[in-house]
Amino acid sequence: MNSMIKKTLCKLDKHDMEENMDTIMKLVAKPHYLCGKCARVATKKKYLCKPVKIKSSEKKEE
Repeated sequence: MNSMIKKTLCKLDKHDMEENMDTIMKLVAKPHYLCGKCARVATKKKYLCKPVKIKSSEKKEE
């Protein structure tokens, strides 16, 4: 877990997000995981409470 953020992204409250916005932006910039509970995304599964791997798709969504 990032040293600035001691909780999963799922558990952050508004105050935590405001204080750590730059760090959070880095953690969600190119997501590979989606939380199965709250639909937040992150680059690594350790940042989410119920991570599910995002499957890459060759087809573009219309």
